Amino acid sequence: MRKKIKAKHTKLDAFFTVLLIALILYTVLMFGLFLLGINISLKQYLDVETDGNVFGLPNMKWWSLDRQYPNNIFGNFIYAVNNIRLDLYKSYIVGLFTQERVNAPIRADILSSTVNTFIYAGGSALVAAFMPMYMGYLCAMYRNKVAGFLYALVLFVIATPIVGAMPSTINLMRSLRLYNTFIGEFLRRASFTNIYFLIFFAYFRGLSSGYGEAAEIDGASQFSVMFRIYIPLAANIFFTVFLILFVNFWNDFTTPMMYLPSKPTLSYAIYYTTTLDSGSAFNHATRRMAALMVFAIPIILIFSVFNKKLMTNLTMGGMKE
Repeated sequence: MRKKIKAKHTKLDAFFTVLLIALILYTVLMFGLFLLGINISLKQYLDVETDGNVFGLPNMKWWSLDRQYPNNIFGNFIYAVNNIRLDLYKSYIVGLFTQERVNAPIRADILSSTVNTFIYAGGSALVAAFMPMYMGYLCAMYRNKVAGFLYALVLFVIATPIVGAMPSTINLMRSLRLYNTFIGEFLRRASFTNIYFLIFFAYFRGLSSGYGEAAEIDGASQFSVMFRIYIPLAANIFFTVFLILFVNFWNDFTTPMMYLPSKPTLSYAIYYTTTLDSGSAFNHATRRMAALMVFAIPIILIFSVFNKKLMTNLTMGGMKE
């Protein structure tokens, strides 16, 4: 018996060792690619295109010959900040019973697109994190047939690949005059049929009912019990989910391009200027990389500030049944 247990522990130790090595290699790869991107963004474009200096350190000889930013190793970043902009035009039909054409100019610089990004990513992440937490609490605390149906519905939606809904969604939002508005986008994110519902459901189901019972004895309402006792206990999980979703929405450029055409985010502005605009000077790899670094720096700073709070150990509470 002891030999079997020892052999089982040996297998588990070997598995976790391999997993640890894989995670370390993945981390080194990601960190190395980031450093390579920083290195390329600090080079004058002729340093790469003429000398082929991709992996070496920046050669200041080329920056000394640069007419626009002489001897300035941050010239690509200055160029990116000054030239990330959009000046486009789009029109579309809105309304259900009375239709009208809306002419939407798409104009933005790096400042306005960054503001749009924080509104879009922050608001969408807040709604998308709150809804599964709210519904997870209700289904975990009120165990009835409705809660069971909602739980089964979440499992069904997660397991079923639902595709091809974008055209009908855009048509519906235009009919309701919610298209190209932040409010419409936030409402579209108000869904709980995702994996985060299961996380919050499991967390609230594991909490002791003594928290709520003690508060109810003192006269607290169900609303107070939920928002003043149980939801604060899930704050660490909520902010972790919020950060994951915020990064996801920050990096998203296709959704703003489709649903918020006249409110371009930073990701869409950079995507357009570095990819779709063939006449742009961002065709140079060094300037394009600098634009991508400008896009990545805010996320790195946000994570650096909040990582200790968001990555703390989660506990289920200290009350005993």
